[in-house]
Amino acid sequence: MRMKTLKEGIVAHAEGLGELFKFSAEHTCRSILHSLEEFANIELLTFKDLTAGFFLGFEHYLWASGCSRNTSACYFRALRAICKGAERQGMVKDVKKLFCEVFMGYEETKKRALSIEQLRMVAEADLEEPSLVMARDLFILSYYLRGIPFIDLAYLRKTDIHDNVLCYRRSKTGRMLTITLEPWMWEIIERYLCDDLDSPYLLRIIRQPGSIPEERRQYESTLRLYNKHLYRLSERLGLEVRLTSYVARHTWATLAYNEDIPVAKISAGLSHASEEITHTYLRSFSDEQLAVVNLQMAALVNPIAEKEWKRKEKEKGKGNRNDKDRKSSKNELHTGVPIPGRKRNDSGGKGTVFN
Repeated sequence: MRMKTLKEGIVAHAEGLGELFKFSAEHTCRSILHSLEEFANIELLTFKDLTAGFFLGFEHYLWASGCSRNTSACYFRALRAICKGAERQGMVKDVKKLFCEVFMGYEETKKRALSIEQLRMVAEADLEEPSLVMARDLFILSYYLRGIPFIDLAYLRKTDIHDNVLCYRRSKTGRMLTITLEPWMWEIIERYLCDDLDSPYLLRIIRQPGSIPEERRQYESTLRLYNKHLYRLSERLGLEVRLTSYVARHTWATLAYNEDIPVAKISAGLSHASEEITHTYLRSFSDEQLAVVNLQMAALVNPIAEKEWKRKEKEKGKGNRNDKDRKSSKNELHTGVPIPGRKRNDSGGKGTVFN
């Protein structure tokens, strides 16, 4: 279909992404359209009418509206892709010039991740309210499944499991991931297993299979409730980090990094296209570690710094001994973060979905 207006181009691009199950990118396109319609009357705005000044003005509007630089950059990368499609149809002469004045890079932000102690607090929390229990369980399951994003968790299919191995394709990148399912993962999966024989989905997150838009609405509604309940959970536990669906992913990456797991392995675990992406992902996590390194360097020449460094090393030594004691059991990686929601005499059972 030949697109004449920018609005037609955005709508067509969003629909195409939805058909490919790239719902996050589809949602971004619809957010762009909503913001553009608030910024200007674009009903009759054709691709030939577009200028670098128009997009610069839109960028200033986004920033003034409270949009972060990274979000606006994400918008402009999507708009550039749409304009490149129009360029191939001869409706735009030079896409590069259209976006030469706007920021399209990535500005590092501090990622939110839990410490080991905070993660255990979440896993061990004694909760009575079913909605909080489910939010906590799915958060821990996401962590166990190498920080699987909630959209991928929601769209997991029963057919994705073969011989106790989960194989799924990431909605964001299309990359295939393979995860061996261990007992502590099954403990949670079985609690929320979809028992509707007509449903292709593994978990009871999308409860009424239907058309792509209908399932998308269910997913977005559940995601909102999930994040709402995670926020309530973080408030109840007094966590310094506000829990969201993505904190589990950041936590998996950060704790792996802090355990001296090679970045190459973390990158593979997260299914990043390159280690550079993983380095960007982890870079903001290391401020505290860099402070320790800086103290170590100062200790070489400053007696006060040397005294403080020795004190920290002594504390670190005690911590390492405690870690060795804690890791002496058979499943050392997983007994530290227990299966959530199970009391000592609890044999499990079906979980309740969000209300």
